[in-house]
Amino acid sequence: MNKYYPENVPEPKDFERHFFGDYDLDELFDNLNEDLFYSRFLKLKKTDTKKLEETKKIVGEIKKDIILHKIIKPKGVYKFFRVNSENDKVVFFEDDDVVETIDFPRQIDGENLSIADFVAPLSEKKRDCMALFVVSCGQGIREFSKTERDKGSYLRSYVIEALSLSLAESFAELIHYKIRENWGIVTDNENKPLYRSRYNGKRYSFGYPSCPDLSNQRKIFNLLKPEKDINIKLTDDFMMEPEASVSAFVLHNSKAKYFDV
Repeated sequence: MNKYYPENVPEPKDFERHFFGDYDLDELFDNLNEDLFYSRFLKLKKTDTKKLEETKKIVGEIKKDIILHKIIKPKGVYKFFRVNSENDKVVFFEDDDVVETIDFPRQIDGENLSIADFVAPLSEKKRDCMALFVVSCGQGIREFSKTERDKGSYLRSYVIEALSLSLAESFAELIHYKIRENWGIVTDNENKPLYRSRYNGKRYSFGYPSCPDLSNQRKIFNLLKPEKDINIKLTDDFMMEPEASVSAFVLHNSKAKYFDV
């Protein structure tokens, strides 16, 4: 018996497709990791006090415009699926029909881990559950930014693009929280902003060290069909367009961990 298999399988409230159109921008901004935004996108350090305060005023005005004119239009979707692992793959079911299979790589060194180790095995004859989601804050942003650049508003153009990327991450945290709520695994330690919270389970995205095969994005899209109402599509290289988008799968297993393969 694999020691990482879940001991208990919480049942979500439903297996419906949950769609969010024009999600509350105020809530996304409240959950924004501002320290990361200013350091990652604007290359500002906390020690640059004067420059940081001046920039925050500019960003504050842009934030007001974004909310007032709905320049950024957050949309997202999530859905629970019944799943089981079989060796290094995870099998997705609707009723008892197999609707998708994802193969996960296994570590050569270390603990020889695979994502499949965190999902209840098919041999136990008990279904596990996994949630998938896709969110986007990028619809129309590229065109809007170009218009701003054409007017000579280069800083405004850049900040709006940077905010759309950061708000997509904020949105991903909020959808992940809603998934945990639906699953009944929210802990007392979870407070907003959510990026500072510790929680049960793990969230993974394809292209990262534990599951580096980006082509599996197509399988998330096959199951969630975000093209139809979120207006996201995959490029030939399996990148999401618009760029300010996040896709992920979520495990409830408290023994799940991040690792490199």
